[in-house]
Amino acid sequence: MTDLMINQSVLMLDGWAGKLTWDLYLEALSVDIGHRYTKAAMLRHDRIKDAWDHAKERCRGVDEGSAKPPEIALMNSRNRELEERVERLTRENNRLLEQFVRWAHNASRRGMSLEELDRPLPYVKTKDLS
Repeated sequence: MTDLMINQSVLMLDGWAGKLTWDLYLEALSVDIGHRYTKAAMLRHDRIKDAWDHAKERCRGVDEGSAKPPEIALMNSRNRELEERVERLTRENNRLLEQFVRWAHNASRRGMSLEELDRPLPYVKTKDLS
């Protein structure tokens, strides 16, 4: 799975409303990205597993029988989707910050300085194809 497909997968879970099952999710995802995946393949990706767990927990408490005007329901749904996305991105960001601290610690234990770690990437000259 590419990073783009993983991102589409978690965005779909962020906005999911109603009953959430693997069959429903995988079917909707196959329509969205044009490729069918299995539950096992999806669970190999931490971002998807975390988004699934969070969406599943959120969908358990949803009352589908409430009668609201469609405009209000749409606004509530969009608001919920954005809140879920913020929560997921915050969790992902925290994991990346923890990884950065771990890498910085391990690099400093091996004698690398902050200047070495912060050095820009080398310039790679590309071939002119014209």
